[in-house]
Amino acid sequence: MQVGYFKTAWSDVKNSKGWFGKILLLSLVALIPVFGAIAVAGYLYGWARDIAWGIHGPMPKRLFGNEDGKLYSRGFFVLVIGFVFALLPWAIELVWGLVMGFSSLTFGHGYSYGYLNGGTFVFGGFMTLIFTALTIAATFVALLFQWVGSMRMSIYGRLSAGFQFNKMWAMIRHDFGGLMRIFGMCILLSAIISVIISIVFFFVVAITVFIGIAATGGNMRADHLDGTVIGWIIAFGGIAIVGMLLASYVSVVACLFVGTLVTRSLGYWTRQFDVPAWRGQDDPMPFELQAAAARQTQQPYQAAGSQGYGGSQPGSQYGQPIYQQTPPQSAPPRASHVHAGAYPHGANPSANETAAPSEPTGGMSDTGGESGIPR
Repeated sequence: MQVGYFKTAWSDVKNSKGWFGKILLLSLVALIPVFGAIAVAGYLYGWARDIAWGIHGPMPKRLFGNEDGKLYSRGFFVLVIGFVFALLPWAIELVWGLVMGFSSLTFGHGYSYGYLNGGTFVFGGFMTLIFTALTIAATFVALLFQWVGSMRMSIYGRLSAGFQFNKMWAMIRHDFGGLMRIFGMCILLSAIISVIISIVFFFVVAITVFIGIAATGGNMRADHLDGTVIGWIIAFGGIAIVGMLLASYVSVVACLFVGTLVTRSLGYWTRQFDVPAWRGQDDPMPFELQAAAARQTQQPYQAAGSQGYGGSQPGSQYGQPIYQQTPPQSAPPRASHVHAGAYPHGANPSANETAAPSEPTGGMSDTGGESGIPR
């Protein structure tokens, strides 16, 4: 488990040449409906995938470089994964609405008699408390699975890898604390940025109103609105619209900045699972193999201990030493597929089976040059 995900992610961002300009450009691209979200998600998760592989480099120079040929498919899959997991809290809210509607029909007959039935308030308040808690919990769980699923998808390059709930749950359970730190920093930064943006919006509105009052003299009656006053209103109204648009763009930039830090942090979080050693998407991950091997190593000793200390054994009554033959240790469970990087091109015996994680191409090594997978 790495300490300081956001600190390391921020260091990577600020050490990237022209990082602020890239954030501004990504924010403009994000304003394009559908295509913008796909391109931005593909860009950010491609960068996160590189660090998960252990390839350290700055933010990619070209937003639409598509060096690995999966920029747009990766971004589209990220949106699909996000949409699917967002259905969970949405379904709870739908049930919430149905229950509240049913309660109004069941307990709301008191309106017809000129008084308000207290059962409506009691039942409605109780259901609101329960469903609010359920919605918050479902949103939290859906977000964690969306993050981990998006990272697995970006590594394997297939949508199905983002919906392997058993694998995702194993990763979450292995380092839940690391994800909680990322989640906590995301909430904290989002809250700070929301306060700053609210202050900016307030000042934009206040200045616009003040200028409008000063220009019209505070008299907005129809008989007072001559051509000069109308011209002032139109001019400052246009300034207000431009100011609101700029403030909205600033909010998009701030959100994208937080998203960049979160995605890069997820890449560092995923790196601890030894991604270069991953095999097929259905095979055990390295930490699962290590846990299985540890359990199998302990079993012979436990069996020998129970045999040596429990009950009488043949030959002990004759005073002869007893030689116990420890059963041979079983080999760790072998995955059914071998990582493609371990074989020359075309020589992988499992090439016709489940593919190994897709190798990032065009990544930057520590020296700044092109790099493949760390050997």
